[in-house]
Amino acid sequence: MSQLDEEDRLLVERLEHKLRANGAQLTAEQRTQVERVNKRLVELELKFTYNVDHATNHVMLSRAELDGLPASFFENRRSEFRGLTKKFIVLAQAAEATAVLKHATNEATRKTVYVAQSSHCPKNIALLQEAVHLRLEKAQLFGFATYADYVLNQRMAKTPAAVTELEESLSAKLRPLAEKEMAELCALKRKEVEAAGAVYDGFYEWDYIRYSSQAMANQHRVDMDEIKEYFALDSVLSKVLSLYTTTLGLKVVEASSVLPVWHPSVKTFEVWEADDSAFVGHIYLDLYEREDKYQDIAVWPLRSAVVGEDGTRMTPASAMLASFSEPTETTPVLLTHINVKYLVHALGHAFQNLCSKAKWSQLTAPRDFAEISSQMFVQWVWEPKSLRTLASHYQTGATMSDELIERLVASRNTSGAIRELRQVFRGIYDMDIHRITKPGTIDVVAHYNELSERVALANYGGAHVFKAATFSHIMQGYDCGYYSFMWASVISADMFSARFSGQDSDAEAGAAFRSEILQPGGACDPSASVERFLGRAPSN
Repeated sequence: MSQLDEEDRLLVERLEHKLRANGAQLTAEQRTQVERVNKRLVELELKFTYNVDHATNHVMLSRAELDGLPASFFENRRSEFRGLTKKFIVLAQAAEATAVLKHATNEATRKTVYVAQSSHCPKNIALLQEAVHLRLEKAQLFGFATYADYVLNQRMAKTPAAVTELEESLSAKLRPLAEKEMAELCALKRKEVEAAGAVYDGFYEWDYIRYSSQAMANQHRVDMDEIKEYFALDSVLSKVLSLYTTTLGLKVVEASSVLPVWHPSVKTFEVWEADDSAFVGHIYLDLYEREDKYQDIAVWPLRSAVVGEDGTRMTPASAMLASFSEPTETTPVLLTHINVKYLVHALGHAFQNLCSKAKWSQLTAPRDFAEISSQMFVQWVWEPKSLRTLASHYQTGATMSDELIERLVASRNTSGAIRELRQVFRGIYDMDIHRITKPGTIDVVAHYNELSERVALANYGGAHVFKAATFSHIMQGYDCGYYSFMWASVISADMFSARFSGQDSDAEAGAAFRSEILQPGGACDPSASVERFLGRAPSN
């Protein structure tokens, strides 16, 4: 081992860990148990995801019940007559539910939609409960007290205690700010309710989107429907790719040859060094919704960048999937500002794979380190300089005015403490259900609801909801990993502030980021990589 370089030594350590994880030190009977557990976990995770992706929950609401929704909401919307009343079909999915929760003046309507959205996939409750118990069984077969201990020993965080320390620190700092924000939202609702001659009886989860949107409009005169007009998908995508390539010393061009794709709408691009000195890899973009397709924005590495036996480098390929609506003849796909954020985040993962110079495919970055690059570049969507590049009106081509940019940036912290506290809550919940030492000692639904009310200021008003049944991350590879979003957010904000908002040019900072963070990937100690980039230890 002493004669190996750092990358080869890490490979040996990673392979040794993998052998242990596959039961090399277990008895034959224990290995059989692990195989059984692993097989069942895959089945549970696939069933859970399938149920979420194929959920068809909907509610039937009249035009009167949907008072406040814009006329565009009703265009081409399916409807049925129930007696003499025309009822519109509203899917309890993110986009449609959000529109109702934002615009509906009728609180009963908002509650109906929220409860429908928060109580579908009931079969997933048992799947998640069983997965938690099986993960514990697996961890204890390998000699760990909890599943969290088993997972985190190979992560940047190393221990559950380190994660808990971060989450408790953030929770303590965010709580008083979130309570102040919640009081402001309650006041907005009270004012609206009493102006209508009704009695205010409290603030509930189905009120949050409506009144946080009002707070943003009142405080900063920001209407997110107006903001969307500056973010046409094709334009934003081109400009985000340009930001990445300019910063990292690359360029992106349409693929020069026809590549095999899984659907005719998939677009393919080549990534080159900016000076054309070397081909870097491919990006596949699968952007539009279709039946049975994965619903979120995400990136998968199709091929890793590795060095072959003959010393030549195999070029990587990344695929980004999204489910945007198809453009119409008159209107392109218009993105919300938060979807621009998700787009930037996802492409960060794509470029992380493309820029890797790791010799071995086994040396992928640990989950909490892999989130750092994507989280860091998300800062672009809040930087005035970047927004002047990214935002142009889909009809006139005019760039977003400095005054509107200033208002948008100022709106960043509207209800921001509540949003961040809810991210912290999800990380705590993920840790809690995976730190049990005995099966049957935690109810995944009851704990989710109780913890969200205690930590995240949620109020379900006694409604029967089970949002744990659609918490897909912890059944899609982020089990004991949801904390990584906040972990990476803290470190990446420090990195962006120190290098990209400091005296370095974006090109200088980008070159350093590429060489110190992206190229090594998991081929060296993540904490050491961060410290080399910062020139010091990170700070929260």
